[in-house]
Amino acid sequence: MAKDSDIKSRMNRLEGIIEQLDTDECDLDEGTELHEEGQELLTEVREILNRGDGEVVELD
Repeated sequence: MAKDSDIKSRMNRLEGIIEQLDTDECDLDEGTELHEEGQELLTEVREILNRGDGEVVELD
């Protein structure tokens, strides 16, 4: 269950980053920082998923 919350928190932050970038209200430097943070978060999520130690749950 801990792995699921790890993924969820990272995905929530990624959604926030995407929303910020979509508003076109950040300058180039801030956009670059957000992009880099997003890339790091995606790498972390991939690493968690690749470990394969999570539990597969079927959603209704």
